[in-house]
Amino acid sequence: MRREAYRLRLREVMARHLQLDDLPERLDDRQRLSEDLGVDSIMLMQLIVWIELEMKLDVPEHEVDARAYVTIGALLDFMLTLQETREEEVRGA
Repeated sequence: MRREAYRLRLREVMARHLQLDDLPERLDDRQRLSEDLGVDSIMLMQLIVWIELEMKLDVPEHEVDARAYVTIGALLDFMLTLQETREEEVRGA
């Protein structure tokens, strides 16, 4: 269930912030970010930041490697390993 919720939110974030022309209605695990969806390396780094901000997931800097997120499935797998950001961290306390 959590994976499907992340899939829906990921699509919303991609549509809102990456301005992709041909983003499908539903993201599939096998879709390649670059070849199928048109996400370049800079867009991917922006997407990681938006995932952290909008989905309130803590993305450790040492785990950010654009080469690891080739497909939607790989990105969702990564997201499932992340911890939610604590409120104190969000407020800067």
